[in-house]
Amino acid sequence: MSVALIAYYLGPRLGIGQYLERLLPPLVEKLTNLGVEVTILASPNAVAKTPALENLSDVVRVLPPLDYSPIQRSAWVATRFANYCRRENIQTVVWLSNPIVLPWHPPTIAVIHDVNEWKAAKKYGDRIKTWLRAAVYLDASVRFAQKIIVVSSATQQELLYFRPEPPLKSKVKAIANGTDSQLIDLPPISVPAPTSPFLLSVGRIDPTAKRLPEAVALVSALREISSEPWELHLVGGMNATTQASGEAFLKSIENQPWVHYHGYIGDRALAQWYRQATAVVFLSENEGFGLPIAEAVSFGRWIVVNEINQASQEAGGDAVIPVTATNPQQAAATLLKQLQKSPFPPTEANRQQWQKTASAYAAEIQMIISNG
Repeated sequence: MSVALIAYYLGPRLGIGQYLERLLPPLVEKLTNLGVEVTILASPNAVAKTPALENLSDVVRVLPPLDYSPIQRSAWVATRFANYCRRENIQTVVWLSNPIVLPWHPPTIAVIHDVNEWKAAKKYGDRIKTWLRAAVYLDASVRFAQKIIVVSSATQQELLYFRPEPPLKSKVKAIANGTDSQLIDLPPISVPAPTSPFLLSVGRIDPTAKRLPEAVALVSALREISSEPWELHLVGGMNATTQASGEAFLKSIENQPWVHYHGYIGDRALAQWYRQATAVVFLSENEGFGLPIAEAVSFGRWIVVNEINQASQEAGGDAVIPVTATNPQQAAATLLKQLQKSPFPPTEANRQQWQKTASAYAAEIQMIISNG
């Protein structure tokens, strides 16, 4: 029995990179214990930026086509991937992100993190580009994958809303990401955090998808209502698709001395920012499962989330404070009231462990192998 886990992403190690970092070690261990021969097909970018892949180097094969441009990558997968699998004796495939599934491929599990291409017609710049992404990564998976894993119940509901065909329902399985974070075990270091209260925003600098202007407006309202010098600190990188809008956003906040951008930072620094944050802000509408939310839960911090994003509330549980992102005054009042009542969320907010997530993946993979 053999399976190939496909692990790739472009740019810095943000959401998908952290997901691979946490999932792969326990998943490889559990599959190996089940007698499954595991191969990880990883892109050069992912290998260079994901420590877990370096630690698993004995089962990792570097596959440069995964770092090709979207059109070149899709063409390679469409025309050469099946032969590659036959040559390497790969019997089952699991795409851990951005799946490309075709009927002549081995039995395949596709992992879908969100269905943003269906929810926003111009999500990736224009309608044609967004439609093509949806056709490659979503519709092909719905049609050709033997099994679909989604990372939250909210994503499952959205998937079945947009594609309500009865056969699909039987092959979709929601498996939540873990909410435990390895960051909490890292030793403290010094970071330029203020002594005044501040909100921390973690993730890709994508002003539209992450609702970063709304986060700025929220902190402005906090400063006005509380008469305290609240600040907003943003950490995270940019990828090619969001660089232009991200740079334009950063330029637009240059005249706000209480907004600070620290760029992409290492794990020790990130852990320290979580420790010192008054609360975390994550106002994305369309996130399938916000890993910064899970990390904030592990550090015992409140997370201000968009009330219309059910996945954020699922990920954060009792640690989230749902607000209307477009009403900063009301959102600020809600946050201040909660902080006055209790500066930290209940400890029981931390729920699913990555070990449990990996076990659930392994069970689905074993089932596909057995049926294949």
